[in-house]
Amino acid sequence: MKILNVISIEQGCHTMYIFKLSTEELLSNYSISSYNSAEETGYQRPPVEAHYKKIARYLADVDSEQILPMSIIAAAAKNDITYQGNVLTIDGKMRIVDGQHRIKAIEYLRDEKSSKYRSKYEELVRHYEFPVILLITNEFDSVLEMDTFININSKGKRVSTNLAKELREKKMQVDLEKHEIPLTKESYENLATQVVKLLAHDTDSIWYGRIQMGDEAGMQKPVSIGTFARSLKKITMRVTDMVVRGAKVISEENAREAAERTKVTVEQLWKAVQERWPECFDEPKQYNLLRGLGVSVVHRLFESCIKAKDFPDPAMMLEDAQETFVQYLNKTEIGAEEWMVGSTFTGFSSEQGYGIIVNILQGEKALNELDD
Repeated sequence: MKILNVISIEQGCHTMYIFKLSTEELLSNYSISSYNSAEETGYQRPPVEAHYKKIARYLADVDSEQILPMSIIAAAAKNDITYQGNVLTIDGKMRIVDGQHRIKAIEYLRDEKSSKYRSKYEELVRHYEFPVILLITNEFDSVLEMDTFININSKGKRVSTNLAKELREKKMQVDLEKHEIPLTKESYENLATQVVKLLAHDTDSIWYGRIQMGDEAGMQKPVSIGTFARSLKKITMRVTDMVVRGAKVISEENAREAAERTKVTVEQLWKAVQERWPECFDEPKQYNLLRGLGVSVVHRLFESCIKAKDFPDPAMMLEDAQETFVQYLNKTEIGAEEWMVGSTFTGFSSEQGYGIIVNILQGEKALNELDD
């Protein structure tokens, strides 16, 4: 595709190009780098049908002339473009970073049988031009693209927090391949997300097929990757701090060790939970145990079992915590019926509620005190 009257701009060490495209040029020259959690490729969430249909209805409104003034943000690799004078040539198709729902809305107008929608599409073809900002990257699906997508979708619009978390973890892995990174709040969150991804992709895991990943539409599974990772953050932090032994930075090797140790720990504690309340695993949709409420409570209970005293290595610390955790499970009189949807613990989905249930499991509060 050859584009005339292109403006080149620089921001730091990054080059961008600004230009306009007709409706047909836009639809003929774009691609979507869709995120695949299993293969760790792409970064775009699946298009939401309700979202792009809403945009299509907005455009087809006959009462006023609707516009889409915001720029489409796209990306192309440096090797795929040439720029001479004010003429830009792109070899292949642009990857859409922000704007896929607007594009899908236009395609929906084009493909619908409704005469009103088809008429609007023909109007777009005749009279509409779309502003485009093209980011130039060094490789396919670069960190720059992911960063741009995350910033756009986790700041103002907040359209997919779960996907943004997965992408931040993916970006951390790219950074770790190059150098050590500081241990920050975000680093611990990324490591917790990595643990959840390991669980979700392990076919032998209790959690295989039970965690909703960022590239999956709807909510078909008991718990989302975002909720699971958030509940694991403190456990991951304790394990990571033991692995790095007081260092303020973490290496790729240490990050891998921390994630693997935490993953094994989570598997062990949930095997104990399964032995205690097997009914909840046989019919997970009928119980809260594998949902956000149960996950948050179980992990908070395990956190309370990790002693403050020093251990020579993470394995001993976690074995000690596991013993205490199993003791709590063996002593509690809480049955599976308390975890049923609509039963005792339903409605306790808050930080305060999680704490109350943990107190009950620890024997510090009785079930009959819930109404007090």
